[in-house]
Order: sequence, then C-alpha cells, then structure tokens
Amino acid sequence: MKPVKNLDEMIELMESRGLTVPDHDAMRRILFDSNYYRLSGYFRAFQNDPAHGDNDFKPNVNVSDFLEPYRLDSELRPMILRGTALIELTVRSRFEYLVAQNGGAYSYADIDSYESITNRKGVELRISLVANIRKWMDMSNEVCIRHYRKAGEPVPIWAAVETMPFDTVSRMLSLHRDTAALKELYRSLGVRTNLRTASEIIHAMVYLRNLCSHHSRLWHREMVIVPPVTKDMRERYPSLVYEGRSVAQALIALLYLVDEINRDDSYSTRMLTFLKANTDYTTRLMQPLHWE
Repeated sequence: MKPVKNLDEMIELMESRGLTVPDHDAMRRILFDSNYYRLSGYFRAFQNDPAHGDNDFKPNVNVSDFLEPYRLDSELRPMILRGTALIELTVRSRFEYLVAQNGGAYSYADIDSYESITNRKGVELRISLVANIRKWMDMSNEVCIRHYRKAGEPVPIWAAVETMPFDTVSRMLSLHRDTAALKELYRSLGVRTNLRTASEIIHAMVYLRNLCSHHSRLWHREMVIVPPVTKDMRERYPSLVYEGRSVAQALIALLYLVDEINRDDSYSTRMLTFLKANTDYTTRLMQPLHWE
C-alpha cells in the first residue's frame, strides 16, 4: 500500500523528480483543490518514461507547463457538454417519435424488438438490455412513470426514454429491429452510413459525454471508444486532422452532429475558434499518448 502524503510531501516528491515549483503556497492550494492523482495525468507528457516507471521530469519543466493544458481542458469540457446535451435530447426525441409512429410505442421492453446479437463472451446483448430497461422503469420516481405504474398501464416509449441513461438509449439504437425508424433517425442527423456504424457514432458521444461529466483529462488522452469518422465529417472539418483514438477524432463527429441538428455552423465555429487560439494544446488533442 502506498503511504498517505500531505501537501508538503507531495510537493517534495515532485521536486525530487525534477519539477520546478516556484510558489509552494500556490501549489498547496492547487493540490488541495485539484487532487494530485488527477493532476498526475498531465505530468506524463513531461516525464522521462512513465510507462516503464521513470517518473522523473524532463529538464526545465515548470508547474505552469501542465497547469495550462489542465486549465484549457476545463474550458473545453463545458463546450463539449453543450454539444453532447443537444445530441442526447435530439436522439431521444426523434428515436421515440419514429419508433412510436411505426407501431412500437409499447414494445420497446419486449425482447423480440431487438436483434439477437452476442458479445465475445457469448452473452446475448438484448437480454441485458431489456433487463436494464425494466430496471430503470421500476426505479423511476418520475411523476408520469408513477402515474402509469399506479394505474397499472404500460409506459409509452416517449415517457420511458426520458427516464433512462443515454447509454441505455444508445444500446437500444444498436439492437432495435425497426430499421426503418433507425434509418430515418440517422438520415435526419446527416449520418450517411450503415446502421451499425451510425450506432457506434452515437455510442461514442455517450462515452465523450461521460468523460467530460467526470472532469476527465482530454489533453493527450487515448480514447477507449471513438466514433467512426465518415467522409462527410472529414470533408466538413479538414483542419481537424488527428491520430486514431484521439479526442480530436471524437470532436469531428461531435461538431458534425451538432451542426446538423442546429442547421448552422455556430457551434463548430465557436469550438474551432477556441482550438485555433490554442494551437499547441489542440495538437495534443490530436495525439494520444500511450503511457500505460
């Protein structure tokens, strides 16, 4: 077990590894407010070889070197969340409407409404999905859900999807058998690709949203889940070049979807302006570091 360190001992550790800490009082406040472990993710790019245990800092590294990307991450995350919120609300609304119009208003919790697909472990995905849907229905304290429950009436999809996490809704998209509704949904979002790829794009937005909601590091991040980038997306934002599994790869899909929903480029213009004003930071968003 690692021993517990106080703030001064944390600073002493950083200095012993070669970091220049000009103001100890300011550093104590930063560590008290921001958590050493959270900040340590920003250290890695400035350390010799953290993947192999060499955590010494490279020559002439100052506290400001990692605090600047930390600060810029804190500015970018709210911008991303405004976009993912719009995507989430729009996808929920359009999905429930289109499925309901096709006669599926009350069959969303039926296992036969979903494709029989198994994961690598041989588990049928629709079984866990339907169980998850029913769990959220049983747990919900929303007034409208309690009304249906008390009356012994089935909950229509337009009420049900509002009680579920976006991750559950995205799983519904990936497995639902109403391909006509799904094609119309993705067409309305400007996503011209097959249904599987389209659902992967939405699922990646869930992951991006969750990262930002938990204040996770974006700078130099290697993404676990990234969206497939379509030709339309690449052509619309040619300045956003990226390496695979980078945050920038997710941003291209985010900008495209939000602009399609808004029917203008106001969102992407604001974000691209921010990125162009911080070129060194943006370059690191395009380059994931593989230090684990």
